[in-house]
Amino acid sequence: GKSGKEPVLVFKDFGKEQYLGGVLAIARHLNSFCKSISVVSLLGEKREQENFIKKNIEKNIKLNFLTKKNSPTIIKKRYIDRTDNRKVFGVYSLEDDYIGNVEEKNLINKLKKLYNKFDLIIVADYGHGMITPNIAKYISNKKKFYSLNAQINSTNIGLHSIYKYKKIDSLVINANELKHEMNEREGNLIKLAKKFKAKVKTKNLSVTQGKKGAFIVDHKNIITRSPAFASDPVDKIGAGDAFLSLLSLCQYKKYSTEFSLFLSSLAAAKSANTIGNKEPISKRDVLKTILHLLK
Repeated sequence: GKSGKEPVLVFKDFGKEQYLGGVLAIARHLNSFCKSISVVSLLGEKREQENFIKKNIEKNIKLNFLTKKNSPTIIKKRYIDRTDNRKVFGVYSLEDDYIGNVEEKNLINKLKKLYNKFDLIIVADYGHGMITPNIAKYISNKKKFYSLNAQINSTNIGLHSIYKYKKIDSLVINANELKHEMNEREGNLIKLAKKFKAKVKTKNLSVTQGKKGAFIVDHKNIITRSPAFASDPVDKIGAGDAFLSLLSLCQYKKYSTEFSLFLSSLAAAKSANTIGNKEPISKRDVLKTILHLLK
């Protein structure tokens, strides 16, 4: 209710839950689909939360952490009304400036060491200062299949761009991000997607639309659509990461566009049925959902 002494709302704290987010959530989604996963990311200067991460990550996920000077480990807190699970407000602990030259060099060296050990590269660029133009250029110049989501969020809007990347095999973007990148609020989304695909020169462009589902413009400019499978979503945070995870894997394996979009849309729906990144997608759950849909 309202404070008796000041014009502010007062809340009662009923508890806390903590999950691994960002690239760690993506790695966990892929856990039951891949034998070996390696994560390259940044912790804060004091390596806060490292023990929590190690205790809650699966055994086949190898962690490669570097530190960012004068920065905390990124923590995003959301305060939720427990009556209807609606978010009241959020508090983020982060520092968004680009990493320095020494940190950039160390990160590129780490990528060089790992490059030949893996088949698929998934780039989740949340715009928090890790992936500089030089690092994006290094990734873009490699010949291995790589997929990308360069996310626009509350802290980087107007400052973050996909155009520092080149030769993208698979790009995932949501409808609002697409409109922002093209500076067009209205208009036919399919036409906008085709124009954007040609502009960034990606082979496959996937556009997510929340409750309206998603569509892919493939390398032949053929459109494939999928409905949203979450009929009553609990929380959409993390659904895009689940979509990116399974779509990247399917497109790398050269599965049909229809099957790839179907599987990744199921993954997004599964993620939307839990709060935040509480539970990763599992192969078993996806297969059970497919069997249920086929009945």
